[in-house]
Amino acid sequence: MIKKNISKTRQSQRSNKNYYKILKKIDLSNIKFKFDSEEKLDLLITGVNKFMVQRLEANESISYFIQNMKRYRILVTVMDEYSINANATYKEKIIKKLRIYSYKTISSIIDDAISRGYFKYINQPNKANKEKIKKFRPTTTLVSNYINWTLLHITNINKFMKSIK
Repeated sequence: MIKKNISKTRQSQRSNKNYYKILKKIDLSNIKFKFDSEEKLDLLITGVNKFMVQRLEANESISYFIQNMKRYRILVTVMDEYSINANATYKEKIIKKLRIYSYKTISSIIDDAISRGYFKYINQPNKANKEKIKKFRPTTTLVSNYINWTLLHITNINKFMKSIK
């Protein structure tokens, strides 16, 4: 009886027209179940929301980067560079890839991450100028935390998606 009342309440809050508009805009090619009821839409919304909230739960190093989108994009870009080069990169390379943010913003976030021990400088002497060119890379701890954090949440969303039938 309670389930019927909940369904009627949901139906009165969301019209069929609205439900079908939402359904048309969802990429169903990524969904392995038949989308045949509003209850499944409700389950999907609830599950995706739970996934997004759980994704915000992380250890200290990942939490630093997920505090805002700038930091998160820098983390992802640094990890991308690290996976390509398998070593260190320059701030300028990250800045070129993230032109939507200022040089100063990116540089200060990288410097802060270095001071916190999430990234570290790899100094290489410049023979011509006898100066040091500063390359940096993520620490091994950050790389492993990032991979574990991502895999955990991929596993969680996959389990959830399989549970909807």
